[in-house]
Amino acid sequence: MTTPTDVLEPALASGISDRAFRLYCVLVLRTDGGWVSIPPVAAKCGLTSHQIRLPLAELCAVGIVERDRRYETGDTGRKTWHTYVRLVDDTSAEAAA
Repeated sequence: MTTPTDVLEPALASGISDRAFRLYCVLVLRTDGGWVSIPPVAAKCGLTSHQIRLPLAELCAVGIVERDRRYETGDTGRKTWHTYVRLVDDTSAEAAA
């Protein structure tokens, strides 16, 4: 079983902003580790979809989070890009190293 400090160590060891840390905590505590779209995560952080872009870029640059852009049909029936994020799997990160 992992302790809370084990879960937060990757973010605490990097020099990320407060918003990026808040985003990381939401991804750790409120998601199951799978792909999740940006709007619900942004709402849980108390940010808009546009305000979450820089913190997300910080987490991707550090290698804590990965993102996937998909060209899908939106709510209006038109095709548009949707971005999904998830935490990087520790086993795949260790295998790549």
